[in-house]
Amino acid sequence: MCGIVLTFTPREPTAVATVAAMARALRHRGPDDEGYLLYDGHGEPRLLAGDDTPRAVAEAAMPWQPQGRVADEPGHTAALVMGHRRLAIVDLSPWGHQPMSRGGRWHVVYNGEIYNHLELRAELEALGHAFLTHSDTEVLLAALAEWGPRALARCNGMWAFAALDTERRTLLVARDRFGVKPLYVWQGGDGSLLLASEIKALLVHPKVRAAASTERCVALLRTGPRAWEEATEFEGITRFPPGHWAELSLDSPAPLRPQRYWQRPPVADPGEPFDARRADHLAGRYVELLDDAVRLRLRADVRVGTALSGGLDSSSIAWLVNRSLRRDGKDARQEVFSSVYRGEGLRAADESAFIARVAEQLQVRSNTIEPRADDVPAAHERMVWALDTPPANTLMSSWHTFALVAGRGVVVTLDGQGADEQLAGYTRYVRNALVHAPWGAALAESRALLGAMQGFGLAVGIGLGGALVRRVAGRWAVHRLARRLGMGADPSPTLAEAMADDFETHLQNLLLYADKTAMAWSVESRMPFMDYRVVQFLATVPPAYKIHGGWTKWLARHATAGQLPDEVVWRRDKMGWAIPEPAWFEGPLRPWLAGRLAASGFAADVARLAGMDPAGAPLAQRLRLLNLATWHRLFFEEPGRPGCTLGRSMPLGAEAVP
Repeated sequence: MCGIVLTFTPREPTAVATVAAMARALRHRGPDDEGYLLYDGHGEPRLLAGDDTPRAVAEAAMPWQPQGRVADEPGHTAALVMGHRRLAIVDLSPWGHQPMSRGGRWHVVYNGEIYNHLELRAELEALGHAFLTHSDTEVLLAALAEWGPRALARCNGMWAFAALDTERRTLLVARDRFGVKPLYVWQGGDGSLLLASEIKALLVHPKVRAAASTERCVALLRTGPRAWEEATEFEGITRFPPGHWAELSLDSPAPLRPQRYWQRPPVADPGEPFDARRADHLAGRYVELLDDAVRLRLRADVRVGTALSGGLDSSSIAWLVNRSLRRDGKDARQEVFSSVYRGEGLRAADESAFIARVAEQLQVRSNTIEPRADDVPAAHERMVWALDTPPANTLMSSWHTFALVAGRGVVVTLDGQGADEQLAGYTRYVRNALVHAPWGAALAESRALLGAMQGFGLAVGIGLGGALVRRVAGRWAVHRLARRLGMGADPSPTLAEAMADDFETHLQNLLLYADKTAMAWSVESRMPFMDYRVVQFLATVPPAYKIHGGWTKWLARHATAGQLPDEVVWRRDKMGWAIPEPAWFEGPLRPWLAGRLAASGFAADVARLAGMDPAGAPLAQRLRLLNLATWHRLFFEEPGRPGCTLGRSMPLGAEAVP
């Protein structure tokens, strides 16, 4: 939902036309409405409409009704300007317009959804608050007025917002617990502060001098993106950290000092043995919490669907969506959306058979799209532009899936991100589990894994070898040996520690990809596995219930057995929204890839600094280099080339780029 921008430039007030141009760069995040607030630190803030503000907003008799239009006074300046682009999802009426105000004191621009807004509204009404809308934005304002920053811990959702308190003359900035919604920051030495949902909006402001961080680009080429770190690939532009809030005084500007309001629970006891009765109890609680997370995320006044990859996680969400719809007496068939690859040589990435089985058993309406190699060059360019920072691969499965969602008129999807990092879904976790298991248990689990799962031989071998090293020389010897051998993921932490670390790091990349590829098509992706109650619960589930009996993600399999097709529940392989990149880039797209890399002086410089020979590098590294080359061309060599062509009407095929 939505995109936000904010400029606080007390020494050189910013023109509202500049902020409108910044917001225009986010139009794909909010094509339904726009609005602006100007505040000079005295009197009442001034509210203005933009070119995309519906006429009904200007005619609505609400306290935050715009008093003019940017087009009529583009040179109007203010020390503080807030801008908002709206994707209307909850309360579609003009009263959902932002910036929204409350009591003449609080004013907010907000991107996200508070799923438990109905429960919070009832609690606030009992405390004497009255409401004019059905919007979760108004609930957020009332919660801030009642509880201040302590309101954040009561909210179940995803958000990035900036709230102005004209009585205290402060600005409150916050981001959701896990960083599902992005927020980027630029700060100047003169006390200036710029905020935006995407970096491309910050680059519009004349104070920002765009420059690539060579150090970050080299690191990305070597090890991949690191969206969990504060720094970005743009010099001087940072990420506001997840699970934090910060307050800025308008009278004494200073750099933001974020304060943490969320801390993940301690990891579970790694030594608790498996118990069948306890397993049933944990599985029941898991379904109960995930079911309620789905129920809350179905709250929307627009069409809702599900992105279905064919794996257990997205299939579980589709099942629970169906169950919730039936419970609420809604007979409309659920819509699911998938990318499939049925062509010759593409079967390694094709999950169409699993998707079809889930769709058949759940009786949902299945929508599929088949990305083609010919579509990739144009789609890849727009994907990189949408992401702001270079990803690890081409993201063509998620990109095309959300294109399909938008093309069918669906605005919200419920998706399966976040499960693997909490339920031990990745192959590499087997190594951590075996390294720390008693020797007899490690041998038994290894035999079970080799019998049940496909492609686990190397992980089992490393795990057993690590277990021997740990028994002889200790855990740190495993760590040192792994580094010497260049294993990548470290097998020396316990399973719980490895998952907790991935949750704080690797998962941030996936959340970024999900938000940006969905919002590029004006679609909101909601993630039930990222409900903080689910996260808290799964953090306390001992590892013995996550890898057990030869199966990864055992608890989730046990909980869904009988509800989903057996071939999905007890699936022996894992793809995870796979993309047939080897077939494409070692096949028909090989000349295009080589040409793109050869044409980029920036890519050549980064490869040289990283000690990499593009001609002989593995495909994964060449794709990172391709992303860096495309990113640099779009943001620095030909800035703004795709411009505002992101959004629901964006073309997919080769005709997309002239």
